[in-house]
Amino acid sequence: MKPQSSIGDHRSRSSHGGNQVTVGQYNERLVISLLRRHGWLTKADLARHTGLSAQTMTVIVKRLVENDLLVQGDKQRGRVGQPSTPFGLNPRGAVSIGIKIGRRSLDLIAMGFDGVVIDRRTERFAVPEAQSTLALIREGLPTLIAALPEGLQTRILGAGIAMPRTMSGWEDEMNLPPDALAGWADVDITAEIEALVKAPTYLLHDVSAACLAELCFGVGKNIQNFFYIYVGSFVGGGLVLSNQLQTGAHGSAASIGSLPTGLYMESNAAQLIEKASLTGFEALARAAGHGDPHAFYYGEQDESTTELFSQWARNAADSLAFAVTVTAAVLDLDAVVIAGGLPHDRVAELVEQTHVRLPFYNTKGLHLPQIYQAEIGIEARALGGAFAPIYTHFSLERDTLLIEG
Repeated sequence: MKPQSSIGDHRSRSSHGGNQVTVGQYNERLVISLLRRHGWLTKADLARHTGLSAQTMTVIVKRLVENDLLVQGDKQRGRVGQPSTPFGLNPRGAVSIGIKIGRRSLDLIAMGFDGVVIDRRTERFAVPEAQSTLALIREGLPTLIAALPEGLQTRILGAGIAMPRTMSGWEDEMNLPPDALAGWADVDITAEIEALVKAPTYLLHDVSAACLAELCFGVGKNIQNFFYIYVGSFVGGGLVLSNQLQTGAHGSAASIGSLPTGLYMESNAAQLIEKASLTGFEALARAAGHGDPHAFYYGEQDESTTELFSQWARNAADSLAFAVTVTAAVLDLDAVVIAGGLPHDRVAELVEQTHVRLPFYNTKGLHLPQIYQAEIGIEARALGGAFAPIYTHFSLERDTLLIEG
């Protein structure tokens, strides 16, 4: 199985719309995008943000309300002139289903049109074996859908799957028996999910999904161009340019885990995935006589395991700083955002150590991006998967329809 994104790359966008009839759909998406970013806005606010006329905005908002995508708030009083009415996204306007298939856990999510999680089911396991994982999905997904509030079962927009690009072939790194994950090669996961949800289904590399969540709900909302590094069982990357997620022609954009950290003739030259993945921390923990540290990722931190993590983080940060330097040499970015399948304070430690090690690299001639810690943590992949259908249906079109200004 070779997961590839169904979310294509998008070119740059502006916050201006057009008044022509032919751009009606774009203008609707522009309004939805602004409300998602800013919250409740009046028609006058929306007209000012977009450059559209008041008359055009009235038509757009009326149509979106009639389609149950927007709701009207209480009138705002106390201002000069007539009371104004704000509009916001209707949580019941659509439902999106998210399925995150990880190497240690499965998440099933129902998300409202406003991006708020309606319901969530999580299963943890030691081995992400194909048939047992599919059995959990086949049991849990219909139950999740059946539990939706009345009327929402018929408003399912689609489903988004967030999972590693390849599941099999990494048994050694995960301390598993050979071919323990080979069953995934025979699974058409998109068809499996589509049959259960009975709606269009989109497949995303799990770190691209996490990057999408950070773009739409986290610190990425305020950063136009950034590289995203997610430190999970295996480290991976995502890329945002002009506020749009970029997945590449083959779904392989930002595959930072495959970045070599040395020259081929060096005996210890390894890829970033070997230097900055949590499988390295897990191996260190096992060597020190600890059990599976998976509970550590969910906040169960004891002093001994935390000390081991700090030891691993110092070494991992060397390679992360190298990756930031390489990224700066290729892309002109505003920021690098570092996230992880870890408690917030442990990601903060990793970010701090990366800051410490960055000056040891020769960055002459480079514009170094700011390094930020992600706001969305271990749940980012699941949230991004759930948001993928909404993003696909309602993200802004290409910039051929834009008014520059």
